[in-house]
Amino acid sequence: MVVIAIILALAVILVPAVAAYAGLEQKQFASDLATRYELLHDEAVLRNVTFRITYHLDEGYYDVEVGSPETLIFEDPDARAKYEDDQKDRLKMLTKEEAAAAVASDDDGFAKLQESYDTHVPLPSGTQFVGVYTPQYGKLVTPAGEGEDPAIVQSYIFPNGFSERAIVQIAKKSDPTDGYTVEVDPLAGVANVHPDVLSPDDLDADLPDPPELTQ
Repeated sequence: MVVIAIILALAVILVPAVAAYAGLEQKQFASDLATRYELLHDEAVLRNVTFRITYHLDEGYYDVEVGSPETLIFEDPDARAKYEDDQKDRLKMLTKEEAAAAVASDDDGFAKLQESYDTHVPLPSGTQFVGVYTPQYGKLVTPAGEGEDPAIVQSYIFPNGFSERAIVQIAKKSDPTDGYTVEVDPLAGVANVHPDVLSPDDLDADLPDPPELTQ
């Protein structure tokens, strides 16, 4: 009975401490991601390159990649969807061997960034991507369901000082409402960390209304 009492007492002390530590890891991850966006914004201008952050929502990590300064992105979700459908139709016309070779040789000009700091960044233990939004996708992309293709979202930072707007939600696996949101300002390249899991609609609601035009 004494041993059981000691175990219960330790559990009362340790469980909140572990939960608090997990929360600190999430906050640090969000802060580091925001800082990463701002550093890449400055480096893109200085080095005249385009950076891309590729989020692997199901696997729980992101990669930082570098590409041509002339990189273009899709204007809207319809253009991106049409491109992806065309690519799938093209692969259907090939044999399995030809399709595998085509996928393996498909190069969009981006490569892993070889820098002194980490460019392959996993989420902290017990943390998940709730969703990632950029205008190319037109909606918040969430992790894929069972049997579906893994969800991947790409976010771009350009050498002209423009960063594609991005909203990245991270939260505890045990509670998808308990976490943080990183929001990238497309014009200034500044990334803000919000201490809640906020949707694009939530963030847009905070924007001031446009001024009324008078004759």
